[in-house]
Amino acid sequence: MKGFLLTIISALLVILVLNVGYYKEWFQAKPLQYWTDFLKEKDDTLSIEGVMASRYGVAYTMSMRIKQVLEQKHVTNPVILFEPNSYLRDSLHLYPKIRVPEPAVFYYYTGLEGVWINSPDTGKASFLVRISSKGVGLDVIKTPEQRHQLLAFYKKYPPIL
Repeated sequence: MKGFLLTIISALLVILVLNVGYYKEWFQAKPLQYWTDFLKEKDDTLSIEGVMASRYGVAYTMSMRIKQVLEQKHVTNPVILFEPNSYLRDSLHLYPKIRVPEPAVFYYYTGLEGVWINSPDTGKASFLVRISSKGVGLDVIKTPEQRHQLLAFYKKYPPIL
């Protein structure tokens, strides 16, 4: 009987803690939100690409679009140079809504190599991803001088996440 009463009391205490203050907010934001998202995706009729796009958002969509463009152009072994997120924040004022994916995340999504402006591998960069209020563009870096000018321009904008 004692074991049963202690179980009931401990269950009530856990329920009480999860319904008060910080833990209430955490419980609703994490476990309950996960469960709600799971139920929504379980019955969803989207394709795998659609589910990935809705789950990972703009960074995934942008990465896959870049990969499609490069495949259409039949480019082999491209290295993508990304504009720094601080440039999007300070000059274009797009940063909270649109962010450039990290090179590791870009590689995870696409299998293509990407670099930031402070990377030691910027000398291998052959394309630049430009983001503007109109959309995303992919520019070819044709000469080392052009790459040097781009790096000099973006030098005052340190990469941020």
